[in-house]
Amino acid sequence: MHASTISYPLALRLLDGVDDDRYIQAELRYRTGDPVAVTAVFDTAGHEPVPWVFARDLLSGGLDEPTGDGDIRVWPGLDGHGTRTVRFRLRSPDGDALLEAPAHAVEDFLIQTWSLVPTGAEGRLLGIDALLDSLLNRT
Repeated sequence: MHASTISYPLALRLLDGVDDDRYIQAELRYRTGDPVAVTAVFDTAGHEPVPWVFARDLLSGGLDEPTGDGDIRVWPGLDGHGTRTVRFRLRSPDGDALLEAPAHAVEDFLIQTWSLVPTGAEGRLLGIDALLDSLLNRT
């Protein structure tokens, strides 16, 4: 991978109330070409990987307080040993899942993304002005 992309493998614990020792392998991805988004790609054990795209700010906000409205919600938690975690609730027409990741891993991923594009600098990479100029024929 080149310097404008970050890929971070992560094991997420599936909290299903039945067997909380089940894990889902995932990969968090970040590209400077889409500086406001994070993609989580979930390994579905034999099926096609399932991607979820959401705001990087949603992920970072969820480290400290509940964030999100709708399909993706993120909030801080503690595991059974008192270790800080980040919880994710993903909802779709096909069902929903409650997942938990170690907070230190999510923080490490975010620190890497911020080294590429600091918070607040995303707009410089979006090229909104150039896009508007081309749409309005002001080139």
